[in-house]
Amino acid sequence: APKNNNHKTDKTSQENIVQSNQKKKKRRLKSNEVSNDATTDIETSKSVLSSKEVSDENVKTAKNPSKRQLKKEKAVQAAVKKMESRRSYAMQKALNYVSQLINCLINIFQIDKSKLFLQWKHSRNEWKFEKLKQIWLMDNLLDENSISDNLFPVVLEYFEGCKGMAREVLLRKGMEIIRKAEAETDEDNKNEIMMSTTYKRARQLLQTLPTDK
Repeated sequence: APKNNNHKTDKTSQENIVQSNQKKKKRRLKSNEVSNDATTDIETSKSVLSSKEVSDENVKTAKNPSKRQLKKEKAVQAAVKKMESRRSYAMQKALNYVSQLINCLINIFQIDKSKLFLQWKHSRNEWKFEKLKQIWLMDNLLDENSISDNLFPVVLEYFEGCKGMAREVLLRKGMEIIRKAEAETDEDNKNEIMMSTTYKRARQLLQTLPTDK
């Protein structure tokens, strides 16, 4: 009987040890899981913060371009402006040359200037477009000595639907006269400009030219 009791006691003790070891193992596993979850949460938080910092930095960069970027943009704008200025100067120089040439031909051969455009007005089926005539007209349409008051309305009608380079030249020509009057500080000189035929024709020209859409 004592042997059986000892055997039972040993068996119970072994079971208790096994159960204790299993409980310890479970606690360790649970502890590791909690630790892993905490580590994952920390890494996720770091990742979110890092992404936010990058995003904030990008926004800051977009709102506040660097000095190098600003300098580069200014250089590009200056180059474009310089190129446009050279193009405008070369074009105006060519127009002046052609206009002077046509004026010489008119004076030499005593050409009736009105015939250059009245045919377009009254006999369009016989009208033949000539670039030199148009260039001369563009260069002189504000000059009352070159184009009479009677002929000027016909000239305006002729350019009513012009496009491209012709429109650009005429627009710039008209705006130069208007800006000259606006920039004049002396009231007498300003009134004199605004009462001139050139100024009145420039205003009519700008009202006649098609809008750029």
